[in-house]
Amino acid sequence: MGEGKQMTLNECRNELRSIINELRDIEWGVRRDFEGIGQDLCGNCIDKIADKYDGVLARLNRVDSNRLADWITGE
Repeated sequence: MGEGKQMTLNECRNELRSIINELRDIEWGVRRDFEGIGQDLCGNCIDKIADKYDGVLARLNRVDSNRLADWITGE
């Protein structure tokens, strides 16, 4: 993101989805590749973080951008 550029709500949602997908990929890799050395504990921690981001994304998805724009402009 360039200096002075603000992210739109959709860009925030897309970026958050991308982060969640990456976390899920990492979790899957840990569970697959680190068998016997704490993969379940580590995988569960990553899953918990991804779940929190899922909750944030759900909240962002409920934001009505039209109402938000009206609130920001004071109309």
